Amino acid sequence: MSSFSSFSSPKAFPSLVQQGSPYPPSFAYFIFGGHQDKDRILRLMLAVYHPRNRYLLHLGRDAGDDERLALVSAVMAVPAIQAFGNVDVVGNADWITYLGSSNVALTLRAAAIMLKLDSGWNWFITLSARDYPLITQDGTPNFLL
Repeated sequence: MSSFSSFSSPKAFPSLVQQGSPYPPSFAYFIFGGHQDKDRILRLMLAVYHPRNRYLLHLGRDAGDDERLALVSAVMAVPAIQAFGNVDVVGNADWITYLGSSNVALTLRAAAIMLKLDSGWNWFITLSARDYPLITQDGTPNFLL
């Protein structure tokens, strides 16, 4: 698994996001799906998006490169994501199976990639494109503490 794209602002953007024990926790989200899940992944990522968090999006190998590039384009079109540069899309996709050890291996590889990209997060959350949050992003830290 390798990072396909990292988004950054064309100009330097001073981050107002502060991390550490006196501040709310930050999350690393691994959001994955398969063929025809591009729109679901984008919708879910936007529903849980917060500048404090880190995101890794993965379309399985059954999705074509055109679908993966469309996801990258859709994500890059969001100004906040461009400004904070905290969303990556996996370019070298793996097969996704929802049963068995391959799903565990996929999740562990995603966690390793996210640790290399940014180790400033406190919690790792895996979401499928078929999931949807029941708690707002602002309420999640209070729910976990």
